[in-house]
Amino acid sequence: MERVKPATVTDLMDYFTLELKSVMELHRLSAREGSILYLASLLSKNIETERFFGVGADGKPSDTLLTELYIQYLQAREEEKRIILQRLGDLCLMISGYFAESIRKKIVDIGFYFGMGGSAYYALSSMVQERESKQTFDELSTKFQCFSNVLGEMSERSGLQSNKDVLKLYERWIETGSDRLKNLLDEKGIKTPFKINMKVSQ
Repeated sequence: MERVKPATVTDLMDYFTLELKSVMELHRLSAREGSILYLASLLSKNIETERFFGVGADGKPSDTLLTELYIQYLQAREEEKRIILQRLGDLCLMISGYFAESIRKKIVDIGFYFGMGGSAYYALSSMVQERESKQTFDELSTKFQCFSNVLGEMSERSGLQSNKDVLKLYERWIETGSDRLKNLLDEKGIKTPFKINMKVSQ
């Protein structure tokens, strides 16, 4: 069945909620409804690179470095800390998952984003008072890498349309050794007979 492209924000939320649940079920990953809705909201607001990173004066995607955000966090007032921590977590989750290709251009590897993002959500969960938010951020922290992999698969599902895309997927598999990426390559007729022993894998 041909998928219908979402046309509104509400449609996007519904679309991504269903997609997230589908991918999670495929990988036997359970998650609270609040966490799924948070991820769907994050995706619906930020699936365009320019919207997520912002555009600099040169017209290219730009964003504050994670280390600079962390410095801002250390110097911020209590109410500002929560905003910065959430931005850190969201940034790490989207970059390591949906926009994983951008990591190839950076000095740090994907493990850095897992650690920084998971820690940001963990700290945030201890600061918020509302029970639902506390549980959501706690789950985003403990299952950060799993959620990142889910977002990565959703990005790959929508982007494997050319030989260039398949090559990027292969390079990503070389870097991570992910079984999920191996299966996607197998589906495209690209055989990966040997297993890569990487420090970061699914």
